[in-house]
Amino acid sequence: MAVISGSNMYDILRKSFSILNPQLMHHSERTAYILYKMLLAEGRMSNQEMADYVIIAMLHDIGTCKLEYIDHWADFEKEDLWPHSIFGFLFLKYLSPLDNKAEIVLYHHLDYNKHHMIKSHYIKIAEYLFMADKMDVTMSMPGTLEPDYLQKYRNIKFSAEALNLFLKANAQYKVLDCLKTDDYLKEIDELIASVNFSEEYKRKFLQMLVYIIDFRSQYTVIHTLATTIFAQELGEMMHLSGQEKYNMYYGALLHDIGKIAIPLSILESTGKLSPKEMDIMKKHVEITDHILKGIVDDEVREIAIRHHEKIDGSGYSRGLKGDELTRPQRIVAVADIISALYGKRSYKEAFGADKIKSIIQSDADNGKICPQVVGVAVRNMERIIQNFEKKKDAALGTYMQIKKQENDIYEQFKGL
Repeated sequence: MAVISGSNMYDILRKSFSILNPQLMHHSERTAYILYKMLLAEGRMSNQEMADYVIIAMLHDIGTCKLEYIDHWADFEKEDLWPHSIFGFLFLKYLSPLDNKAEIVLYHHLDYNKHHMIKSHYIKIAEYLFMADKMDVTMSMPGTLEPDYLQKYRNIKFSAEALNLFLKANAQYKVLDCLKTDDYLKEIDELIASVNFSEEYKRKFLQMLVYIIDFRSQYTVIHTLATTIFAQELGEMMHLSGQEKYNMYYGALLHDIGKIAIPLSILESTGKLSPKEMDIMKKHVEITDHILKGIVDDEVREIAIRHHEKIDGSGYSRGLKGDELTRPQRIVAVADIISALYGKRSYKEAFGADKIKSIIQSDADNGKICPQVVGVAVRNMERIIQNFEKKKDAALGTYMQIKKQENDIYEQFKGL
């Protein structure tokens, strides 16, 4: 069974972004719809191609999720456009199933009169996205652009061809009228649902969503990665079935997606959280449930949302205990603790294998977590950590490569 359908893949993106920044999500969907109708009016592409470009358009401002200006992203339509374009490009290139089309995001703010300086197979789509983006900004953010922008900057900032294509699409499909209600969202849903995305595409898509949340800090990147790898190692050692391992992988991967709604000041607190802050932190489980419910398989969702439950019923958010918790759920709960202990955080250094074994054994002895899972973890801790380190280096290598290239590309483009 596939963990997620194509249409549900889009739903989880919509839910996550709506929590992160509703205004940004609204702009992204409207821009994606305008681009879709432009491509439809052009009449040269299959549904698969158009769906890829619609998803690219949905993610064209993804760079703002990492940067400090997430709550002020609209201001950057008037200021320095390159930081979020560059990070968005690198994010999609290295961490999404749309890697080969990521250049569209890099160039989506590049003025048309500078296109001759760029060699890209996707510069035309970037040109169309620029047009769609500016049309939505013009319509939905009065005062952001001067009234005569479209005529003043024809063939300077954007091409006459892109403007004419928008006008054709609007005449043919009543784009501006459709955007006055939410009916346009159904058309995007129908397009995405019409495409048969591969399982690998959907897996990379879900991984990308996790990184959207976790790239707010290196610590949280490592935590999700570590929890997933530790769970996989324990699942192999405990001889889970193929389906159990499949469900557990996705459950572990998505277990903290609800943290997209938790303030960074709490996620990165350097001290012990106050009772009020802890209550806010605990909400991430309910938010995860909200995001995943009706979208991913229920087995996967239950694994994701039960990682803080305890065998004795003292956990959250449901107070489940004992036989109510399956083996994959128990494994992810233990993997999450090992990850938290082993990982370096803003408030602590990494713990060594012996200390981790001591802590989880104490929790098992006190009836908090599964003694069978802990027994396997304690006996194999050094091997589990060694395997994690091998996989972690590859993932963090990507992270550091993004950081380096981000700075290098900015130096090249900041003067354009």
